[in-house]
Amino acid sequence: MNIRSKLYFSTFFFVAFFISATPFTSAYTIEKLSVEARNDFVLEPGKVEVFLEPGETVVRNIYVTSRVQKRTKFVIQTEDFIGSQKEDNAIVLLGDIKSPYSFKDALLPEVREFSLDFGQKITIPIKIKIPQNAQPGGFYSSVIISNAPEKDANIATGGARVISRLGALFFIRIKGDAREEGKLDDIRIAGPSKLFYQKGPFDFQLLFSNTGSVHLVPYGKVIITNFTGSVLATIPVDGYFALPNSLRYREVTWYSDFLLGRYKATAEISRGYKNGIDVVDTKSIAFWVIPWKFILMVFVSIFAIVSVFFYIRKNFEFKKKK
Repeated sequence: MNIRSKLYFSTFFFVAFFISATPFTSAYTIEKLSVEARNDFVLEPGKVEVFLEPGETVVRNIYVTSRVQKRTKFVIQTEDFIGSQKEDNAIVLLGDIKSPYSFKDALLPEVREFSLDFGQKITIPIKIKIPQNAQPGGFYSSVIISNAPEKDANIATGGARVISRLGALFFIRIKGDAREEGKLDDIRIAGPSKLFYQKGPFDFQLLFSNTGSVHLVPYGKVIITNFTGSVLATIPVDGYFALPNSLRYREVTWYSDFLLGRYKATAEISRGYKNGIDVVDTKSIAFWVIPWKFILMVFVSIFAIVSVFFYIRKNFEFKKKK
């Protein structure tokens, strides 16, 4: 074997060994599904929660399904989000602004752009890379998927260009000591305050305040009792997230039949600490239910029956047959 042949053989052997020793991973996969046409797209999951060590790297998948009846181009971005102080807005996306809990630079999608035909579903790996010097605590960023519609004649004539955005929220908790602080602040009935109510259903709002440095997952129940203390209903409150330095409202509904009298709703909410300490907060609200329209109708009916009875008794004489 001459020198050139030996060189070719060595090169081939090295390349073959390198390929066999290096695991092949596809950036994404696409499959065809049977879906209904709704001129939109679906992103799953809406929330990803991971607990990691400094220096650790993991991969989590997100899935996008197109229900648009034409080939559509999509763009992937990362944005930070924070909690809100408003009851109707749990989170606030920050766009290009970095939050104190920013992690968007360490969320690494395998692709930044892709296109899907109607009914196609793409699986996109998201690499989560924790820096070696990362401090313990919570970090909160999102992966935003938006469609990028092609330019058309409607734009030139003043037509609107619709862009839809959906986000997968990433809750990153780096293991170690962190400040877990929060409590149930209040329970109230949604809507204007009333002296009494006519009927249900009743929407109870639970106000939870997170004053710590990591998100919490409070959960518990709301117990409904009547004036004698008897339990009428126990409504479960499933776990929900409360971001650092924010207020989080959770609403549960009590569907009831006919009610009359004084009732009390008592919320028993665990703060959802991850350190094994189960702290439960209790708040109560009392309320009256007086269905005055129904009561008025009953009184009117009774009055009408009594009036008819006395009218008949006064104007008609009843005699026994001999």
